[in-house]
Amino acid sequence: MVELTENYTAKEMRIRILKLAWPAVLRMFLQSVVGIVDVMMIGSLGAAALAAVDMSNRLMFVLIGALTALTIGSTALVARYTGAKNQEKANQVIVQSIVSGIILSTLLAVLGIIFAEDLLRLMMILMEEVDNFVLRNGSVYLKIVFASMIFGLPLMIINALLQGIGDMKTPLYIMVVTNIINTVCNYLLIFGIGFFPELGVAGAAIGTALGRVVGALIGFGVLIHGKSGIKIDLAKVKFKLDLKVIKDIFIIGIPASIEQLIRQGSQIVYTLLIAGLGTITVAANAIIMNGQMIPIMIGFGFSMAATTLVGQSLGAQKEELAKEYGKQTAYLTMIIMGVISIPMFIWTTPIIKLFSDNLSVVSIAKPAMKISILMQPVFAILMVISGALRGAGDTKWTMYITAIGNWGVRMVLSLLLGYYLGYGLIGFWIAMVIDIGVRTVLIMWRYSSDKWQEIQGNREKTKLVA
Repeated sequence: MVELTENYTAKEMRIRILKLAWPAVLRMFLQSVVGIVDVMMIGSLGAAALAAVDMSNRLMFVLIGALTALTIGSTALVARYTGAKNQEKANQVIVQSIVSGIILSTLLAVLGIIFAEDLLRLMMILMEEVDNFVLRNGSVYLKIVFASMIFGLPLMIINALLQGIGDMKTPLYIMVVTNIINTVCNYLLIFGIGFFPELGVAGAAIGTALGRVVGALIGFGVLIHGKSGIKIDLAKVKFKLDLKVIKDIFIIGIPASIEQLIRQGSQIVYTLLIAGLGTITVAANAIIMNGQMIPIMIGFGFSMAATTLVGQSLGAQKEELAKEYGKQTAYLTMIIMGVISIPMFIWTTPIIKLFSDNLSVVSIAKPAMKISILMQPVFAILMVISGALRGAGDTKWTMYITAIGNWGVRMVLSLLLGYYLGYGLIGFWIAMVIDIGVRTVLIMWRYSSDKWQEIQGNREKTKLVA
């Protein structure tokens, strides 16, 4: 747990933020690097293979987003109870989060395997003609990845629980092992190295699945052995649903889950619209999404730190400290993402060519990617302050703001600029930049109101009684 006191200078707070955040930042950075390497390997198979994986992942992100209620609710509650030094309540949240996660991930896997091809066909509804390569390979990819979520969701929950108690290092170590397995297996199975079969897109899915299996097994081992401040005693734990605890988790988590559905659902619609512009445009969009993952994942790492610090501070009844942690974390993240964006803007073309040397793809992706890079420092503020509000349990307002930005601002402008005015892909990304700007203004307005502190305070009266 992070030591909390009211008497920090701004410099001391930033040092503490960096100490807590660097493992999360490094974990997100490694995750983004592995994702980029995966896309580079798949991109070498051609634009159609890249489109198949990107469209499949859009679907996965939506469905995973629907289950993030568990991870976000668990993190906020464990952080709160840790700050209040109420270990019994924290342990109840831990067990119920994992039991619920196993049930939900199994259901997701079964449904996903059954409807994978139908879902992917729906993604291509605006294409003049369905790309059979994308449909065939994407369906296989989806089925394998869906099956792996039986291990993937519990792994996400374990990482969220560790984050809630302030342990950012253990999830980092788990991620390192997971990513090594993912990358090595992808290389061997995508290209058929040595005696391994050449499986192409399916090989990428198998590599992802194997990484999740190993990561989840390590995570369960950590919880059983209690090396990180959390310990599950298998002899004493009752692995049955406790509806009261689950309700507490979902009170915070359901708005966050809906927020993810809103965000990822809008991504599905954008992908549908972009798919209507052709496979080359889908591939270009996939490159932009992956090319900016490094600064974005760093932002998410600091957002995790803000969630933990704000949650623990409010659990310890230190409202002003909680607010200042959010501000200082946003400040640091804005500077870091701004610095990283400079070389990315200068060397946009070489970055794109790491993914594809198709000249049509490069020409379409370049201007849109430059626009997206310019917005990274502002996006940093949005990510961190949103994380701070989630740590306070104020997930409804992050949901409202996401809905306004993604479906009100971005959707309307995407249709106007991308289709009606004929700007194509660059029109979609101009719309995204405006969306980020609007959401950042709204999230700062909500944070400055201090009403999120009242939400936390009301809950403490009823939930933090030992």
